Formats: sequence, C-alpha cells, structure tokens
Amino acid sequence: MKPLKVVMSAFCPYAGRTELDLAAFGGQGLFLITGDTGAGKTTIFDAIAFALFGEASGCTRTVDTLRSDFAEPNTKTYVELTFLHKDKIYSITRNPRYERPKKSGEGVTTENSDATLQLPDGDIITGYRDVTAKIVELLGINYRQFKQIAMIAQGEFLQLLLADSKERGDIFRRVFNTDLYQTAQRLLKDSEREAKKRCESIEQSILQYISGIACPESEQGQMLSAKIGIATIHTAEDILSELLALITADTTLRDSLKQQADRLDKELAAQIAMITQAQYINQAFADLKVAQEKQKALTERQGEHNGKKKTLQDAEKALYTVSPLEAAYLREQETEQKLTQSITALDIEIQAQIKDLETVQTAYQAEKEKEPEREKLASAIDRLTKMLPQYDASELLERELEKLAEKQSAICETLEKLQQQKADLLAQKNNLNEELEQLADIEVKVSACEQEAKQLQATQSGLLDLQGSLSRLSKLQSESTRLLQQFTDAQGVFQTVNTVYMEKETAFFREQAGLLAASLEDGNPCPVCGSTVHPNKATPAADAPSEAELNELKQKTDLARQNMQEASEQSAAKLAEVKLAREQLVHAAGAYFPDIDKSIMQEQLSALIESALAESIQRKKENDEQYLQLKEQVSRKNQSKEQLASLERSLQTNEEATTLNEQQKNNIISDIASKTGELKALKSSLEYADRQQAAASIEEWTGNLNSLKEAFRQAEEAYHALKNKLEGNQTLLSDQRERLTNTIQTKQQALAAYTKKLSECDFPNEEAYHSALKTESEISELKHSIDQYQNEVQAVEQDLRRLSKETENKQKQDMEQLEAAKQKLKQEKRQADESIRTLIARLGTNEPIAKALGRAISDAVACQQEYLLLSNLSKTANGELAGKQKLAFEQYVQASYFNQILIEANKRLKIMTNSRFELLRREDAADLRSQTGLEIDVLDHYTGRIRSVKSLSGGESFKASLSLALGLSDVIQSYAGGVEIDTLFIDEGFGALDAESLEQAIQTLVGLAAGNRLVGIISHVSELKERIDRQVVIRKNNSGSDIYLKS
Repeated sequence: MKPLKVVMSAFCPYAGRTELDLAAFGGQGLFLITGDTGAGKTTIFDAIAFALFGEASGCTRTVDTLRSDFAEPNTKTYVELTFLHKDKIYSITRNPRYERPKKSGEGVTTENSDATLQLPDGDIITGYRDVTAKIVELLGINYRQFKQIAMIAQGEFLQLLLADSKERGDIFRRVFNTDLYQTAQRLLKDSEREAKKRCESIEQSILQYISGIACPESEQGQMLSAKIGIATIHTAEDILSELLALITADTTLRDSLKQQADRLDKELAAQIAMITQAQYINQAFADLKVAQEKQKALTERQGEHNGKKKTLQDAEKALYTVSPLEAAYLREQETEQKLTQSITALDIEIQAQIKDLETVQTAYQAEKEKEPEREKLASAIDRLTKMLPQYDASELLERELEKLAEKQSAICETLEKLQQQKADLLAQKNNLNEELEQLADIEVKVSACEQEAKQLQATQSGLLDLQGSLSRLSKLQSESTRLLQQFTDAQGVFQTVNTVYMEKETAFFREQAGLLAASLEDGNPCPVCGSTVHPNKATPAADAPSEAELNELKQKTDLARQNMQEASEQSAAKLAEVKLAREQLVHAAGAYFPDIDKSIMQEQLSALIESALAESIQRKKENDEQYLQLKEQVSRKNQSKEQLASLERSLQTNEEATTLNEQQKNNIISDIASKTGELKALKSSLEYADRQQAAASIEEWTGNLNSLKEAFRQAEEAYHALKNKLEGNQTLLSDQRERLTNTIQTKQQALAAYTKKLSECDFPNEEAYHSALKTESEISELKHSIDQYQNEVQAVEQDLRRLSKETENKQKQDMEQLEAAKQKLKQEKRQADESIRTLIARLGTNEPIAKALGRAISDAVACQQEYLLLSNLSKTANGELAGKQKLAFEQYVQASYFNQILIEANKRLKIMTNSRFELLRREDAADLRSQTGLEIDVLDHYTGRIRSVKSLSGGESFKASLSLALGLSDVIQSYAGGVEIDTLFIDEGFGALDAESLEQAIQTLVGLAAGNRLVGIISHVSELKERIDRQVVIRKNNSGSDIYLKS
C-alpha cells in the first residue's frame, strides 16, 4: 500500500481544504515533513490512518476531536485518500462524527460519521464499519499492525532499546500476540496447584477417617488404638485391614445379643400383662367400697333437694311472667315526669326570645338604610384601582432610564480595556513563539531520563526486597531452633508417660480375674460362670491398676503423643520454610552479587546490600534532579503551547467583543431619548404624585367599605337566626304537650296489667313477689345444683351394679411378688440392650469409615500420579525445572521473534556504525536460578568485548534504537501474511546525532527507501532540511495550517 494523494478538510489544524500530492515524489525515495511545533506534521499520518481505519495515531487523540477549531461552520470535516495497492488504485473518503455551529440561528448540529470506498472496477462500498472491514481485508492488517509497520512514533525508539526483559516481553506480547502462551503457562501452574491441593486434601481425609475409628476396650482394640495414635499416610492400609477384622467380630457378637434380647422381650411382655390384670381386680374392690359410702351420703341430702325445687318454681314465675309488666309500668311513669319538666322550661325560653327579637329587628333595619353610602365608596375604589397600572408604567420607565445610563458608562469603560488587552496579547504571543523554538527536542531527553529512573528504581526495590528476605531468614532460623527444642522436650515427656502406661496396661490384663472377683457378692451371679456362691475369689495383685486408673494413664499418654506429633510437624514445617527462604535468598542475591561466596553469603550480604543501596540511591538522586529540570521544561513547553492557543482565541474574542460593544453603545443612546419623551407624557395625566399615595387612598376607602358591609352582614344574620330559633321552640312545645297526654293514658293501662298478673301468679302482694324474684344467673345456679344431685344419684347406682358384677367370685392379688419378677426380667433386658447399643454405635462409626477409607486410599494413589505429571509439565512450561535454564514457554517464543528482529536490526546498525556495533540477545543468565531471554547486549568489534546496551552514548543509542525499530517493523510485516506496505513514516529523534552519525542514519534510510518504498521523516532538525531536498513544508498561522511541496 502506497499513498498517492491526501486531501484534508477542516481536519485538526487544517481549516480549509488542504491537498498533499505524494505522487509528486515519484512513489519512492526519502522525503522530509518539516514545520513549526504544533503545525500538524504528525497529522498527515493521522489523516492516512483515519481514512483507512477510522482511528487516529495519537495515544490521547480521539476521533471525536479531529474537527479543526479554525473551520468555518459550513466547511465539512473529512479526509480523502488515494492509494496504490498491488498496482491498483483505490479512493477512500471518510468523515468523523463531529459537532459544528448551525448555519443559521444559535446552537450546534451533529454530523454523523460516514465513509465510502471506490474500488478499481468502479464499485463503491459505503458505511463506516463496512469500509473499514474491506480495508482490513485488502491490506491484510488491522489498525494496530498498520501503525507498528508504517509508523515509528516519536520517543518509542529508545523505549524499545532500553526496556528491561519484562517490559520488552510486554511489548512483544502486544505486537506478536504471545499472551496465548502466557495463558498456557498460567493454566498449567493452576492445574499443578489444584492437583497438589487435592492430594493434600485426600491425605488429610485419610488421617481424619483414621482418627474417627472407634476402638473397644479389648486387647485387640487397645493395639489398634495405639496404631491410630501414631498413624501416617503410609500405615493407612495396615490400619484398614485391622479395622475390617474388628467390624467382622463386632457384627457376630451383635447378632448373638439380639437373639437373647428378643427372648427377654417376650417374657417381660407376659409378666406385664399379669401385673395389669391384677391391678385391675384390686382397683375394682376399692371402687366398690367408695360407691357404697357415696350412696349413703346422697340419701341424707334428699330433703334439701326437694326445697330447692319449690324455690326454683317461684323464681321462674316472678322473673319471666310478672317482672316484664312491672318494668313497662315504671318506664311510662318516668316518661311522664321528663315531659312535664321539658314543657315548663320551653315555655320560659319562648317568652325571653320574643323580647330579644324586637331589639335585633330594629338594628337590622338601621344597617339596611346605609346602602347608598356603600355603593359610593365602591365606585371610587374601582376608578382609582384602574389608574394604578399607569403609575407602575411611570416608575418602570424611570428605572429603565437609570439602567441605560449605567450601561452606557460601563460600555465606554469596557471599550478602553479591550484596546489595552489587545496590545498585551500581541506582545505575549511573540514571547511564546520564541520560547517554543528553544524547547523543540525536550521530549527525547525526558524519555531517556525516565528509562534510567525505572532501572534505578527496580534495582533499589530489588535490593530492599533482598534486605527484607535476609531479615526474614534470620527470624525463621531462630524460630526453627526454638521449635526443634520444643519437639525434643515433648518427645522426652511422651517416652516417659508411655513407658508407665505400657507397664500398667500389662499388669491390668494380667490381673483381670482378680479385678473381676473384687466386685462379686454372695447371692449375685458371676458374669462368667453364673454361680451365686463364691468360696474362693481371686485376689488382685497389690500393684494392679483399676480400669479408671488405666484410662486416666491412657488419656495422659494420648495427650503427650499428640503434643509430640504437633511439635514434630511444626518443627519440620519451619525447617522446610528456612530451606526455601535460603534458596530464594541465594537465587535473588545472585542477580546483584554473582561473585559472592554462597557458603558465607549470609554474613557478607548485609554489608553488600547497604553499599549497593547507597550507590543506587545517589545515582537515583542525580537522575531525579535532572528529571525534574527536564519535566519543568516539558511542562513549560506544554504550558506555552496551551497559552499560545489560548492567546489566539483571546485575540479573536477581543475583536468580537469590541464590535459588539460599539453596537450596544449606539443602541443605548437611541433608547434613552425615546423613553425620556414617553415618561414626560405619562406623568401629565396622573391625579397623584406617585403610586404610593394612590394606593394609600384605595386602602383607606376599602377599609371603610368593608366595615359597613360587615356591620350589615352581622345584623342580618342575628335577626334571621333568632327568628328561626323562636319558631322552632314554639313547634316543639306543641308536640311535647300532645305526647304528655298520650303517656298518662299508657301509664294507667300498664299499672292495671301489672296488678292483675300478681294475683294470677299466687303472689299475695308486691313484697312476696319481690322476695321470690331472682336473677338469671341465680336461677341457672339453682337448676345446676338440682341436676347435679340427680346425676350423682344415677351415677352411684350404675357404679354399684357394675362393680358388684366385676368382683363377683374374685379375691385381691399380691402385687409385690408380681412386681419383683418383672424387675428381674427388666434388669436382664437392660444389660443386653446396653451391650447391643455399644456394638451398633461402634459399627455405625466404623463401617462408613472403612468404606470411605478404602476409597480415599485408592484416590490418593491416582491423585499423586496426576500431580507428578502436572508438576513436571508446569515446571517445564514456566522455566522452573531444577538444573535447567529458566526459560518459560512464552519467553522461548518471544526470543525466537527477537532473534529475527535483531538480525534485521543489525543490517542497518552495521551501516550506521561502520560495522563497529552488533546487537546480541543475552541467552544465558548468570546462574540457572534466574530467568532471562529478552535482554540486549552490544558487541563492540573495535574492542572485541560484549557490554550492556545501556553503556552506549546518546548518538549510539539513537542509531541502535532506530535499527531496532526498523527491524521490528520488517519482522511484523513479514508475519502479516505477505502484506505490502511500501510507505514508512519516522517521527523525530535525529536531534541527538552529530554530523557523521546523521549522515550514516540518512544513508541507512536512503537504502531503506531504495526500490519501490517511500520513506517520510517527520522532523524540524535544520541539518535534515539541508540534506533532504524533497520536503513537505507545513506553516501555521492564526487561521490554521497550510502545506506546500519543496523539491
């Protein structure tokens, strides 16, 4: 791909349509792009990249910011590129999404992004993304690859040359996409780590299963328990075999005991049935005696029961027959009394209301006669209120005239300030242009300083880490010594306690017969032979321990064994930690002190680190001072650029503001004359001097009018309210007199009915009736007492008949004898069940453990085999094999690319240094414990020595970095599948070369441009202007930048 013509419209600093005809250079050779700083030299490559891929080359510039600030509102922003590819001509036009001022009115409008591509056969492809996809298909590369192949950007030469192995690896990872191999390394490392965790988890599970085994108190159980106490992963299979044998023995004993328990269950059930029948018979005799005594007591209460029945009959007649009629009579009597009192009170109130009505009516008539006065006040208020807006208009005109006078004064003052500001801005602009010329090459110096600072910082960080590792190693060694002593102490305690336990255990089992005989009593059966007579009991030895004493000793032994094992594990872990820390320290120290004697390294290392740190800190201090000075100059340069752009905008703003203020001044003078005449005419027609006086009159009249209206309203309301209340009371009095007559008649009728009912119910007078009257609850309680007596009589009679029948021909039973037989059977059954429960619990624990332990042992073997395989693969891929070079998989692939880059780079470096220097990849580390592969050394053929590339001078570093960048571009292009990119842009970097080196660099680039390749150098170095005739010259001014060709 070779660009023939680039057209930029309203693009970055180019305000209008700007055309660059690269075909004028003949399509090959070397040319120079030169111009002022910030004029738009790199923008040419931006335009080509944007046209092809829709992206800009700068790391901070985005597509949305490509429109020129100098462009007119009606000028479109776009790039048009005509290029040659495989002897065919293509034309592409692309515009970004941008906002521009509206052509009419205020505000902005948005132009959406778009692109078109004309193919050699005349077909046209449209659409922003579709065109980009077609370009990628045609060229065979994407935007990132195009930038790496066709553009060597400012400041990136030296970065690639001076980067350390890690930084260079990061660059190659992005360029050659080697992150796939890094991912493979990480996945293998993760797989190894997970396999190791699984093995450790399975081993932990095996030991946990073993620790959960339940052992009997037998000799076999004691031996198994001792093995469990010191179990390891290697003794697991032996313990499993003994566990399976124990499970078989427990299963057989459990089945035998179950048969014995079933027989005892049946005998106990039969005995319980006999006891239940005997208890029932004895209870029947006791219940019969109680029933007979209760019948006698009920017979004695018969007279009291008959009296309660007569009292109940009288109470029911009084409450349900006579009481309702008495209540009706009393209600009518109460109503008559209340009506009589109400009629008397109403009659008094009506007489008082008649007198009050005459007084209120007189006041109401007097207020009605004031209506003409109210109407006159309302008319005057309405007339003056309608005049108020004219007073407001007068005051508004006066305020507007005051503001116009203030504005006129302020604008005159502003115009004077604008003239002075313009003169100051022009002077500042000239000073900034001179300063920018002096700071043109400052960024290259900053980049070199930053690279050196990174190296020094990495060295200091590594030395501090090494110092920390040395301190940690000393602490770990002290801790390891302490833990080893703890293990020795715990081992001594265990051996002492275990010796005592083993002796006591032997004595215990030897004297079991004596211990058993000590608990025998005459009359109780022997658990061995069953005899209840014990004439010759065995006697235990004097030193034989009891079972409780033996168990206590066993607990002490187990605790001592556990303490010893824990101390052993802690000591072993700490020793491994010390070994690993020392290996890591030796490995880390070798990178900084390769000649140190490893046998006495720990004694010498502290002093060496302090010395190296002091030297590195001093060098870093000097670098920091230089860097601060350079950054201050860069900051000053950037500030000057920003200030210059700001000054251009300020001058334009100053001019616009001056014109606007002149127009505003003329408009204000005209407005003052117009509004003064209007105010004079308005004031001549007003009655009062100002609006406040007119408003005061309206307020006074309104108060008087409201008072008259309120007095009338109150008099009217008082008259009608009193009149309505009097009429209501007169009506109510008539109704209540009629109700009183009716109530007297009803009361007489109720009294006659009440008197009649007393006689019918056999009550001689009211006193007898009131004496018999009871409440509902009293009657209910009386009924309940009568019913309860009758129910008790019936129940006793039924019990007597039933119990006489049940005890017929029967005798009381002897319960003590039956209960003693039952307790004996229960004791035998309890002992059998306890033994069964112990066996079932042990089997319930041991059987699942046996199954799980068997599976876990098989899993451990398979897991260990898998871990060994993954560990070997991971160490190989990550460069961690012991005794082998530390070269990881990704570094191996990157080193292959790097070798090819150095081959291409040395072709150019040989020419530019007269065959003195050759770049070499450092293949071997100082020892096999450090990783390497991407470091660069330089071979000086004049001296025959190989040294660090960082020892090159500034000019030599530029040559080496340029060669390396060109080599990288060649290799990337070769791996892009036959891509043809016949154009290369090189941005800056030549200012550090002397005349001879500059000549050599130019000759190299001329050779690079030989054949059919077009090479453009972006620079403002004056020597290049003298050496390269074909030039693209860019000039900038206050309306943007323009281009012209020079050859």
